[in-house]
Amino acid sequence: MAPVPGYAEDISPRTQLEAGIDAILGVLKDDAFKGEANTALRREALRKKIYERFDLEKMSQFSLGRHWRGRTDEERQTFVELFSRLLEETYVGKIESYTDEKVEFVKEQVRNDKAQIDTKIFTDTIEIPIDYRMYRTEAGQWMVYDIVVEGVSLVANYRSQFARMLESGSFESMIQELEQKTASNG
Repeated sequence: MAPVPGYAEDISPRTQLEAGIDAILGVLKDDAFKGEANTALRREALRKKIYERFDLEKMSQFSLGRHWRGRTDEERQTFVELFSRLLEETYVGKIESYTDEKVEFVKEQVRNDKAQIDTKIFTDTIEIPIDYRMYRTEAGQWMVYDIVVEGVSLVANYRSQFARMLESGSFESMIQELEQKTASNG
């Protein structure tokens, strides 16, 4: 795949990921977004920054795995919306608990249009390895499609959960379960 004309080939996936993480941390450090009274405003700002660097549709597709192919466009769209909401509700709270932990970029591996950026987050007591798997879009942007936390792939973890749900029930029953999970958390 040829790069898009005008795309700066030298903007590495690490540079783009770092800018995305810095933008997310910038929201968390901004006094205008702090406190319970600003929760909705903060979460909307976080959501916007997350969507700029994380491809939730691709994460959804990979999380559904081989079951993605048999779905209609409408079913796929419903699943992407619910899965995105589930990820937001599961992880935005964790992101919001950020209290000046240090992020260290350890290693960047790039092969063709795929990359993995290994990071470590240092808290007062522990270090947590977090690896970001990325792909380059046709427009030349590097987007995250999987996160590996302490050796566990988010996408693979959800894929096995969804596969179990689909083995014991229908796609519709899985959607209903996801709707209930996201409704009860929201």
